[in-house]
Amino acid sequence: MPKPIPSALIALALASILGACAWLPPMGADDAADSQKTADAAYVDYWQTRDPSEYRQRAASVASPQPVVPSPDVVVARRPAPPAKTESKPETRIVAIIPVQERPTTQSTESRRGGKISTVAAPTIRSSTPPTQAQRTAASGRAKSKGKSSPLASKDLWGRMRGRLALADVEHPRITERIDYLKRNPGYLNLFVQRAQPYLYYIVEHIDRGRLPMDLALVPMVESAFEPTAVSPKDAAGLWQIIPTTGQEWGLMLAEGYDGRFDIHTSTDVALRYLRYLNKLFNGDWLLALAAYNAGPRAVREAIAAHAAEPPPATAVETHPAVVLALALAASARPVAAPETTPQSLFWSLKLPKETQDYVPRIVALAHIIADPGAQGLQLQAIANQPYLYRVDLTPETKVFDSVVAAGIPIEEFSRFNPGFKPGVEPPAHAYKLLLPREQAQNLVASAPGARLLAPSRHTVQKGETLDIIAKRHGVPSQQLAQWNGLDGKGRLKAGQQLIVYPSS
Repeated sequence: MPKPIPSALIALALASILGACAWLPPMGADDAADSQKTADAAYVDYWQTRDPSEYRQRAASVASPQPVVPSPDVVVARRPAPPAKTESKPETRIVAIIPVQERPTTQSTESRRGGKISTVAAPTIRSSTPPTQAQRTAASGRAKSKGKSSPLASKDLWGRMRGRLALADVEHPRITERIDYLKRNPGYLNLFVQRAQPYLYYIVEHIDRGRLPMDLALVPMVESAFEPTAVSPKDAAGLWQIIPTTGQEWGLMLAEGYDGRFDIHTSTDVALRYLRYLNKLFNGDWLLALAAYNAGPRAVREAIAAHAAEPPPATAVETHPAVVLALALAASARPVAAPETTPQSLFWSLKLPKETQDYVPRIVALAHIIADPGAQGLQLQAIANQPYLYRVDLTPETKVFDSVVAAGIPIEEFSRFNPGFKPGVEPPAHAYKLLLPREQAQNLVASAPGARLLAPSRHTVQKGETLDIIAKRHGVPSQQLAQWNGLDGKGRLKAGQQLIVYPSS
């Protein structure tokens, strides 16, 4: 039978252990430091950091050794030392102060040191991994649910667009790359927004009346950066970058003194009709329709045919007995239902020109940002949900430039919003549709016989009138009339109530 250990030896061992513990850092400090290094190495906040040299400086500082800083939630308390004549070391006691919250936002982990358990709050690490499909779908659903209440009544044009975005849920690494690029270069986005301000509302109105997805309003951002006079090396022109043959096929007039590709109204009408046609041509796939808008429908059809003709990838045959047995056992096991996934568009598998491969993800990336700019760490300059430009319809007999001069409108100001007209050259006789700020539009209507201003008007509700009666009188859908005025369509109108009515065309 072994002899019992003397109590003196036990006391000496305990004293040695306590003395060693006095030199330990606060529990959790090393783990927290390692976790913080990992977080800094994995996450770069491109929105706050613009100069790439700052990334290198930050990485160097993280790599260099740093002094351990105790957590503010951990207090090291020392008891008063005994008289000098005693040889025992001062006792160190580690006290963990855990903040109590009604709704904890971090998970707690338990770490064991020296036989004791201390509760340490797990550090929150920001991740650069993009949100999952489910997260984006939920965010988009929230935006759409808000937009459905009254998108046309929204004070902000971006809010009006969010309710009708079709591509904000599409996920792909090439889209993430485009979003990250705009996050690193927010100046481009700000430039697009500034240039779009005079024209975006007018385009959104066209899209809304055609019941098309609002993603199409972003096409001019990628095509021309909302520069109305932009011309490409391939002779594509205007906001929508329409080539001459496509413009003429779809009814644009190209003549001396006038080029319909630069006309904001007519080019928008043609571009949206053409995009609708492409969407039907490719069975409702908007990614293929946008690719065809950029590369041409023939190029997309040929890419689809080439993809269909490719042989399927060869599957490797496993011969190792152990692996074959494992596969057989897995096949005989009860099948597990795979999570539901949204089918990917064929666009991502096609071999298209590099320009087109970049073109479509750029538009989808902008849709993601507009759907939820805060989730991307970006801010959008607000654009009021109200018209900036008003349409003036002229009769074929009206001399355009004579009427503009008579209305006191500077030619430079007129050409800014009507770049389809060549200054100094009278265009062919035609019923043109001009766009001007409201005051100038009113002056032109007053000086040009037969000119008509298409601007929103006010309707005073008479006793017994309903939304349907008023909408029919003005030639607009009753649902749209309700949305313009923030009505649910079920409430009764009151006599004397003022309703805003936009033109029917």
